Amino acid sequence: MEPRRTPPLKDLLERVLGQLEGSEPVRPVFLVGGIGAGKTATGLRLLSLLRQSGIRVGGFLAPRLMEEDETVGYSLIDLATNATHPFAGLDPGGVPAGRFHLSVEGLAIADRAVTAALDAASVVMIDEVGRLELGGGGHAPAVRRLLASDVLSILLVRDENVDDVMRTFNVADPIVFHARDALDASVAGPAGVQTFWEIVDSLPYPLLVTLCQDGYPQSRPMHLVDRDDGTLWFATSRASRKVAQIEADPRVTVLFVDSSRFNYASIHGEARVVTDPDRETSLWQDDWRDDWPEGPADPDYVLLRVDGVRGHYLRGSTGEKGTIDLTRPA
Repeated sequence: MEPRRTPPLKDLLERVLGQLEGSEPVRPVFLVGGIGAGKTATGLRLLSLLRQSGIRVGGFLAPRLMEEDETVGYSLIDLATNATHPFAGLDPGGVPAGRFHLSVEGLAIADRAVTAALDAASVVMIDEVGRLELGGGGHAPAVRRLLASDVLSILLVRDENVDDVMRTFNVADPIVFHARDALDASVAGPAGVQTFWEIVDSLPYPLLVTLCQDGYPQSRPMHLVDRDDGTLWFATSRASRKVAQIEADPRVTVLFVDSSRFNYASIHGEARVVTDPDRETSLWQDDWRDDWPEGPADPDYVLLRVDGVRGHYLRGSTGEKGTIDLTRPA
């Protein structure tokens, strides 16, 4: 068997953590890519990994706003607060930057986010350092303050601007990570699978939608108690209406909605009641005794298994969306 290769983004995470722990010399990180290459999406993934490692991250990221297949602007996420602000659009006004116009207030918010993070965070992100900054405008003052500090900096840079950014801001030896490497098939498999499951796993109380006898859907919140790849497990009452509906038509949808982050995922599949004493015992939770006083042996306590066929997702902060074939091995 071939040794398992460390996914590129996890490798970058280890290098960043090594700098913070003192086992590697501190060097700025450049997240590099062309227009639409996934720099901000990669930044968001790295942000999630850093937070999972207990690292405080500040600064800002600027995900694009999409209408169908067209970029119509950018929002700005303050990474210390997760607050989202308008940043750039097509309407005239503010600071011109290519075909977009940057909000003066958005630029001020970005600057304040970096300033505050210099005292409060271990890592600071700036999205992005481009032609405007090379000319001294935009985020240039914040970039200079960040690079002059002891805080580890992560700068998002278009690939054609890397040499100019190094020269302009006197960065001698950055760690350069290409956004395309984060999309390596060994990390996520089919495009978007990793994002899809991140959304699903962050929401333990989805809506289970079944079909009524009259053909209309009926939804109710459920507690997702376990997941085996594309198979979801719920605890339910054998006498419940949902069980009768599933026995009549096993087609269901499970909806995962995070309204605070505008994240959404859905799983379409087939459901069935499973009798499995060992699993029923292993998944049992004592706070269910109000519903099933006899515990795992209660005859009304059963497990509901949903085998996913197809999934859809939308990450609201980036506009990333897609369809996942759940019948294929992950």
